Amino acid sequence: MKRIVIERLLDELTPDIRAYLFPGLPAPLVFREESFAPAPAPSRTSRSRTARLETRTPAALEPDALDPRTEQILAEIRRLQEKYGVSIEDLDIILGYTVRLSHLSITHSGRIYLSDYDNVEVKMPNISKALYFLFLRHPEGLRFKDVADHKPELLQIYQLITGRDDPDEIEKSIDLLVDPLGNGLNVNASRIKTAFKNVISDRIARFYYLNGPAGEEKKVPLDRDLVIWNSDRY
Repeated sequence: MKRIVIERLLDELTPDIRAYLFPGLPAPLVFREESFAPAPAPSRTSRSRTARLETRTPAALEPDALDPRTEQILAEIRRLQEKYGVSIEDLDIILGYTVRLSHLSITHSGRIYLSDYDNVEVKMPNISKALYFLFLRHPEGLRFKDVADHKPELLQIYQLITGRDDPDEIEKSIDLLVDPLGNGLNVNASRIKTAFKNVISDRIARFYYLNGPAGEEKKVPLDRDLVIWNSDRY
């Protein structure tokens, strides 16, 4: 890959794109000289893999589409990939970048921040946040069919997040979430995923949202040493 091509591509990366693809990596982005050492010509298979886009439009897969700002960032990333024929994996190698996970900071009021990524806020509905906090409190993971067993814990978390003083309405919301005949858990797990993908690339976001095969335990992979509860109320 020609160095001049990479220089031109890096010059076109806006601050928003840099923050989305390489959070925590200071600007200007600097590539490694050894990344441009001569290498064997790529096979036809590797060429097609390089051209593959890192991000796919998730709207058809998730109930919540990404927000307009993120959609715009992804569209610009796709444009640059097509223009220069460079994949995100190529850029990782050239920049010598490895995923630097941020601390996940949770405030007294339940707001969520990636404190090492310019303190960007991760926004999601309160009911999704209650489910997310439950999984953060259970690093061993939970099967969706077992979440209903943690209803008292969810009630407590949700009441603290919302600050509402209406036990009947709070319980109704949690009942809808854990209803085994409904789709509340899948919908809100997807909203959690979308919330993180709105602020960081999926190759990093996947450490923060719920992961696991259908029917088996799901968990948040993030090391709990990186989770900062700024209040003991949760």
